[in-house]
Amino acid sequence: MILLSDEYWEIRNTKIKGRGVFAKKDILEGTVIGDYIGKIIRPQDAIIDEENFYLMYYHDHAVISPDLEKPGVHILNHSCIPNCWLYIYKGHTLAFALERISKGEELNIPYLLAPKDKFCKPCLHICKCGTLQCTGTMHLSKERYEKWREFNERWAKKTKRGRVSFGKELPQLSSYPKKISEDYIRGIKKLFIF
Repeated sequence: MILLSDEYWEIRNTKIKGRGVFAKKDILEGTVIGDYIGKIIRPQDAIIDEENFYLMYYHDHAVISPDLEKPGVHILNHSCIPNCWLYIYKGHTLAFALERISKGEELNIPYLLAPKDKFCKPCLHICKCGTLQCTGTMHLSKERYEKWREFNERWAKKTKRGRVSFGKELPQLSSYPKKISEDYIRGIKKLFIF
């Protein structure tokens, strides 16, 4: 679900990554873009094919499977040098602008996938972001993943996760923050050296 007014964004086709979300107006750093909403399922119940690119980690025993017919945060493409990031708020994964995004720019996030393991063979998580710092993969190294997970969990504990049921939609929050804290943004930039 995209929380920004549609005067700020549009969905368009990209050259090589399918659909993407593009800014129709400048978006300020820290602005909350949207919430990753969908059905809560067990990872083992996920269909393992190209659609698993749309699954979002919820916790170690659950993932979020979005409604692919609706516009939402799940359409944001991966980049090794992203202009958006993810923030856990009351158990919800909010996408926000990591920096000022100019009109016409594609909004993108890091997918922050765990390091490759025996279950990711053959690995379909190939990065096509085209940045000079592109790693060629959507997976983090073990070291970066551990640092990210520690940082993320520390911030996620500041708000309480609601109860959810498998097979049910993750309910929308009654209210959402408009901006993400500057401390969180500084922490992300320091951790990932952007």
